[in-house]
Amino acid sequence: MPVTIRRPALVAGILCCFLAAGLRAAPPAPGAVPADWVDRVEAAPDMDTLGRLYLELLLEEDPGNAATFGVHGRGDDSAYYDRKLADPSRAAEQAFISARDSLIARLQAFDAGGLSRPEQIDRHILLNQVKLDRLVIDRLESGTNPLNAVTSLGGAMAGLVLRDYAPLEERLRSFGSRCEATPRFFAAVRTRLAPDAVLPTGPEKAVTRQRLEGMQQPGGLYDKTLPDLLESSALKPAERQAIESACAAAVESIGNFAEWFEATIVPRTDSDWRLGRDLYDEKYALQMDYPLDAENLLAVALGWLAVKGDELVAIGRELHDDYLAESIAAGEIQPQASLDDAEVVRNVFAKLSKDRPSPESLIPDSYALADSIIGFVREQDLMDLPPASKLRIEPTPPHLAGNAVAQITTAPPFEPELESVWFWDIGLLSESPGFLKEYNRPALAMVYIHEGVPGHFVQLEYSNRADRLIPKVFWNGPMVEGWASYIATQLVEQGFTVYPDHPLGHALQRMVDTKLTLRAVINAIIDIRLHRTHWPEEEAVKLMTEKGFQEEGEARGKLLRAKLSSVQLATYFAGQVAIEDILREYRERAGSNFSWKAFNQRLVGAGSPPFFAIREFMLGDLVEEDDPQ
Repeated sequence: MPVTIRRPALVAGILCCFLAAGLRAAPPAPGAVPADWVDRVEAAPDMDTLGRLYLELLLEEDPGNAATFGVHGRGDDSAYYDRKLADPSRAAEQAFISARDSLIARLQAFDAGGLSRPEQIDRHILLNQVKLDRLVIDRLESGTNPLNAVTSLGGAMAGLVLRDYAPLEERLRSFGSRCEATPRFFAAVRTRLAPDAVLPTGPEKAVTRQRLEGMQQPGGLYDKTLPDLLESSALKPAERQAIESACAAAVESIGNFAEWFEATIVPRTDSDWRLGRDLYDEKYALQMDYPLDAENLLAVALGWLAVKGDELVAIGRELHDDYLAESIAAGEIQPQASLDDAEVVRNVFAKLSKDRPSPESLIPDSYALADSIIGFVREQDLMDLPPASKLRIEPTPPHLAGNAVAQITTAPPFEPELESVWFWDIGLLSESPGFLKEYNRPALAMVYIHEGVPGHFVQLEYSNRADRLIPKVFWNGPMVEGWASYIATQLVEQGFTVYPDHPLGHALQRMVDTKLTLRAVINAIIDIRLHRTHWPEEEAVKLMTEKGFQEEGEARGKLLRAKLSSVQLATYFAGQVAIEDILREYRERAGSNFSWKAFNQRLVGAGSPPFFAIREFMLGDLVEEDDPQ
């Protein structure tokens, strides 16, 4: 299922205790490269130290991610990062690029052969990550993407109130400080976007406008959440008034920026959102860190498209006439023998779609599925589970809206005791009458499995327990998304269904799971084809609606997501393929000693490294000839 996980690449070293901090007379300065950072990089004795240094650098680069990743202070200042916003200026960007270059040089200077195997893997992960971040900043020009700036600000403000990681009063003081910094932040963003040569893509403009509007909406973060929190706090009236005043100015600056953006940036010619073959392949290699290149993954996906398409039709024909017996008897539809494959599948899904949530019931319906799913995992002894009470489900906040139907922000790696929060984009689902038809009750259960138990929430709870810092913080996308896709299918293969008392209940659940597997396959195909070639957009929509049996709204939403991102949509399928390959070999070696619980818990117990490391960890062998180092 669609999910956007915010990669925990912006964390700094050690948590410190929280101390009260009042508003300063002037907005705090944005982060900068620490003066001694290069010297500390040169003196670093091992990979763990270099990883921590990079995390510190990243948090200086965008302090707005402090709460998301569980690090709030530096030195004796417990709210150092919580009070700051990013510096969007070109000068700051150049300084951070230079800092990355020094780290790349240091990592490349290490004698990889003299490192332990875990350090070799850590070096490989960190070097790839730094190169990827550099490519995104320099080659993809992320600093002139207005959507990045607006999302950064929204995340910075929402992160302070998303979880109760510190006393409310301290978090509200930080909120006020970030409000003070907001007008200066937008002034710097204007400077970056002002040159005529800056041409955001059409999708970037559209979603930026949507998120700016959301940040100012009645009942939102500034309009309701902040006043309610201030009212319930123990802050003195003078402090409350200072925060209210600073945040009123922040909201005004958001509105002013939105007007300027509408008048100045929106009318400009749209740039091309397609990366092109060479740039896509370069990004793919770094971000995926995967055994197959894009061309070969596409070939595998096309094979799966045919196989899974046939499976979907076969299940549909198997249950069509019994499931739709009343409609057939009434002459409303024909028996399956008289229908083509597409009609059979669509008839089944049309009836299934009647058992679906409304936008208003989506979140409570998601919670309602939890007990049966958790009970099934325990009954089948598939793995030990963390408390589901650590998972909250909420509407997507405005700064993340408009991109993915569902996404999760997991417990921070440096504050693993905190909650994970799964978001449903109610607005996105409501904008098209047919969108929610995709989320019938069996599909809703698959989303809960994918996002929550035992998908992302469970995997990243395990990942947070891993011993080594680098693989548990710098997640590999195919591993994370692949796990959630793989485990959802595993539950269905073991017999899970939301209709346990229906004679066709398991067949219906299999049909939904097969459709969702097809969706992951198609995700990879459209991402690779759209960005590497001039494949027409309407061909992508046609593939999703005709071969994937997706509703028009779902397909259009996915097309927008493909235009806004690159490579990430390929991670679901790539990860599931890699895990299933490892599973086959693992089962052969384990023989009669094979245990789903042992396999699953081992798989998620090593953090979230790339698959060459996962394969070694799971199978215990080294591939010396082509080991990435």
